[in-house]
Amino acid sequence: MSQNKGIIAACIIAALALAITIAGTATAAPGASKAAKKCKKKHSTKKKCKKRKADARPSPVIRATLTWSNGGADDVDMDLFVFDADGNRAGNGSDTIPLSSITPDFSGPAGSETFTDSLFTPQAARDLSFGVCYTVGGSVHTPFTITYVTADGVVHGDSQNPGSSFHYDYPGGAPIPSGYCPH
Repeated sequence: MSQNKGIIAACIIAALALAITIAGTATAAPGASKAAKKCKKKHSTKKKCKKRKADARPSPVIRATLTWSNGGADDVDMDLFVFDADGNRAGNGSDTIPLSSITPDFSGPAGSETFTDSLFTPQAARDLSFGVCYTVGGSVHTPFTITYVTADGVVHGDSQNPGSSFHYDYPGGAPIPSGYCPH
């Protein structure tokens, strides 16, 4: 009988050891990193480890959109221009601003042009300024709306109903060169 008690005791001890091992594994956070475990061991008193910030990766952001409609059959050629602090520009079919894109130059009775910044991060957005240009002979009136985002993340908008030829400037921190819109 004492031999049976020894076998039963050994089985109970083995079962308890297995249960403790399984319970310890189940309570560990799935995918816990070695750095987090090291932090817990190192600072087991009142000190806490700082959480690592996620990498601030730029994601494409639409920084400006120009839309227009004159309600008629006239062929309207509005142009959205964008300027950066290094003197680069995008608009009227060209884009020399690094890590950005602008829709192709478009004309028609209604349309839109959009500028996308692939370098925008809330912590380090670049200064951009914007312009709207329209050059036409005659007296075609074409209302437009521009929506743009400045480096501080604020969304701005403006609507105008100007006459024949015009240009409007929307400063956002980068210099706007004179003469970008030929009259």
